[in-house]
Order: sequence, then C-alpha cells, then structure tokens
Amino acid sequence: MQETLSVGDLTAVIGDNEAHEGQRAGYNGVQSLISAHHPGESLFVPGIAGLNLEHLLDGRDMPNRDDYFEPRRQPMEVEKVDAQTVMLHQSATPTLGVQSLVTLSLRMPHYIDIDFRIVLRRNTLKHDYLLAFYASYINAPEDRSMHFLGRARDEPVGEAWLELDTPRHNERSTVTYVDTEPDLPNEMSFETLAYSYSELAYIRPFFYGRWRNMVFALMFEPGHDLRFTHSPTGGGDGNPAWDFQWVVHEPQVDEEHHLRARAFFKPWENERDIWREFERWDPLLS
Repeated sequence: MQETLSVGDLTAVIGDNEAHEGQRAGYNGVQSLISAHHPGESLFVPGIAGLNLEHLLDGRDMPNRDDYFEPRRQPMEVEKVDAQTVMLHQSATPTLGVQSLVTLSLRMPHYIDIDFRIVLRRNTLKHDYLLAFYASYINAPEDRSMHFLGRARDEPVGEAWLELDTPRHNERSTVTYVDTEPDLPNEMSFETLAYSYSELAYIRPFFYGRWRNMVFALMFEPGHDLRFTHSPTGGGDGNPAWDFQWVVHEPQVDEEHHLRARAFFKPWENERDIWREFERWDPLLS
C-alpha cells in the first residue's frame, strides 16, 4: 500500500514493503520525495526509498540474508492519519521480536517531522543492545558526501564541517558521537556498514547532503546513541546511501523507545543555514 502527501513544497509517496507499479518490493518508507523547486525528479532512487527500515541487529551473526534484512521482508501496515501524516507499523519481527512504528508528517514549507518508536516484545537479544538501521538511497547526486559538524576521533578539541565519503561499501562507514565508544560487540561473519567505523566523529546530531540545487538534511533529538552511515554505492553505482543507526542500550521487554527527528528538503543556501535550522527546531513541538 502507498499513500501520497502534498504539503507546501513537498510531495511524498510513503509505502510498505509490497511491490507497486515502479516500486520494488522490500523498500518501505518514503518511496519518492519531490520538491516544487526541482519538479519531476525524486531525491530517492526510483523504485527504492528513503528512511527505509533496513536492519534490526543485536550483534549476532546473521548469515541468512532474510534474517539480516528482516524488516524489509515482513509485512507493514500503512495508515493515513490525516492530509499530512502517515504511519508505518510493523508487528514484532520473527527473529528479534521488535515492533516498530514510524510516523511521518509533512510540515510547511519543506519539512518532514518523524517519530520513531520501537519495542522489544520478547527476550531475544544476543547482546545488550538493539540497533535499528534506516537507509536512504540517493538518486545520483553530484556530491555523494554526507556533511556534518565534528572532528577526528583522536582530537581532544575542535569542531569543523567534515565530509563522510567512504571509498567503498563497508569501509570506514559509520560515524558516532564524539563521546561515544563506537565498537559494539558482534559476531558478524561478513562485512556490514553497521560495524565498520570511521576515524571521524560528529558533535552536533545532524547531517546534510547536496542534491542538484537542493539540500537534504536530517536532524535528531539529542540524547540518543545515533550513528551516521555512508555507502558510496548503496543504491547502485552512482547512488550513495545516506543512512543512520539508532542504538538502544539495555532495552527491556515491552518498554517503548522513542526518537524524534526532522528532515528538510529545500533549495541550498549555505552551511550557516543548516545550523540555523537545527537551532530553531524544537523536537518536543514537532
């Protein structure tokens, strides 16, 4: 099922894991995002998606790809709440037993407010954390980098705009907060973006990417273990993935965990404008 929302400058198609005309199966989330400032072309790779719930991980080995991509394999319910809001709900997954709910609300003139909720429904975890991995496949940007404010992890002070543009898939892929120990225990028998760490660290919980004459940014409520993840070819050759991970430590069965975020997609001005957007945003009022 798919729902289409149009608010202000943005038109978004939001859908489940089912295949639709022009849409591949297994890519839930925002399947198309078009701005009036660049009509006729979606930010996200056609047939794939952005803000796609891709993995639920706890560090166990997952050689079965159906387990590794479990959130993309299981059914989802799509509910249009009102003219600007859609909810995506997935019941507890077979392997980890994680229930999820994502609410996406378009706001004037170029914002998407996002409410992520996850609940561990069974005592299943191999290690004492739950990692929810969300992927956004970007449609042939001229600059494939993710940009953020941070510094090298081994530097004690400093803050500057940095770029995450990894040389290949699964190599130095993930940036964590400057005061977070990146390594999570895991027994993965194959390379994965989630457990491949950059020497860089971020200081402010947001990143942006350039696309045509536009900018796409994701800002996150402070106080969570958020990780920014990049692949140069996640959506195919020339189509990078601008991903993020939400790590919940010591989750308890039936305890709800809640993360607020805001995306914006608008004409590019400068980096000072990105910082102003973050300063003006109040997650509790989104």
